[in-house]
Amino acid sequence: MGDKVKIYNWDGRKYRLLGRVRLSRSNDAYVINMPERFGDRSFTTRYLLYPSEQFTKKHRYENLLFCAGKNEVWLPVEERMRAEALFSYR
Repeated sequence: MGDKVKIYNWDGRKYRLLGRVRLSRSNDAYVINMPERFGDRSFTTRYLLYPSEQFTKKHRYENLLFCAGKNEVWLPVEERMRAEALFSYR
């Protein structure tokens, strides 16, 4: 597939870019698996996800699963998606 999502984290004053992650597909949903190193560099549990404009236009309002370790958050595909997730191993 090749689509990537930019992941930002709220530091108390502004959103800071953590990096980009490749989107994967599982069953009928798109999945973002946030790497452990992003969790380690996060200031808070508040994330902002930016998919590409082409991906958003093609898949608007479809299901997207944001995984921060074992913690999962379901979101509808939009230009900017906000998620609250604590990176967890359980």
